Amino acid sequence: MSSRKLLVTGASGKFGSLVVEQLLEKFNIDPTQLIVTTRDVNKLKFLSDRGVDVREADFAKPESLVKAFTGADSMLFISIDANGPRTEAHLNAVNAAEMAGIRHISYTSMGSADKSPVVFAFEHEATEQAIAKSNIQSWTILRNNWYFENFIDYFASIFQTGFWLTSSGEGKVAQISREDLAYAAAASIVNDSDTRQVLSLNGSDALTAKQMLNIINDTLDTNIQLVPLTDDEYRAKLASFGLPEAIVELCVTMDEHNRKDLADGNDDDFMRLTGKRPQSFSDWLINNKKTLVSLAEQSA
Repeated sequence: MSSRKLLVTGASGKFGSLVVEQLLEKFNIDPTQLIVTTRDVNKLKFLSDRGVDVREADFAKPESLVKAFTGADSMLFISIDANGPRTEAHLNAVNAAEMAGIRHISYTSMGSADKSPVVFAFEHEATEQAIAKSNIQSWTILRNNWYFENFIDYFASIFQTGFWLTSSGEGKVAQISREDLAYAAAASIVNDSDTRQVLSLNGSDALTAKQMLNIINDTLDTNIQLVPLTDDEYRAKLASFGLPEAIVELCVTMDEHNRKDLADGNDDDFMRLTGKRPQSFSDWLINNKKTLVSLAEQSA
């Protein structure tokens, strides 16, 4: 790969730290070829001790970004987690990448960003459009499907009640592990090309909620029941639990996204990018069974 400099933003986050690990351990990138950014450089001292160039960058402070990005050839732009709108922060990053002379940018978007009813989809669509309109030579939009790991956050309440409430109907979802997506993101900047492309990164299995639940019950020896609801019924049920309106709308629009088959797909793009198949849902459950079963026991 010669001496090209690779840059990863948000390197102290869950996803970013996995990408950095993949670059160093799986792709054998020399630490001196890697630039990582974070809002708090102290969190990544262990990387700077290895020879990685750790830089401070805050997307809300555009004046910090050009300096942070300068010197990199290929950049992985990881969408930020933020409370409230993040479009402006994302556009700051795209503008700074262009000004810094980044040759290739990969962006972690979401599936069907241009069609999705999910409340934050418009932010991803705006970022994709800004990248496409920029003068950056080449780019890769990584439309990541939902993480398997979302189940870990969601399962406590499911185990507690024994019911899975959903308005996703018969919509199919091709979920994928965070680790597989991190590997794909790393591959997109290691093996970047001169093309401009949009990749749909899905898992190997496209499953309905009922099919997923059958696999869960069989694998974890649980007896969770599916409760099909309309959007309005789901919204009312979530509101009755005292959840904030923003969380209610997020849950309802995610299920609408799934019901409309906007999370359906195959793993062709993932395989072309990485040269391997992603982990199946069954295998992921088996590998994480201890964690998931402990949630069930805590909720019993």
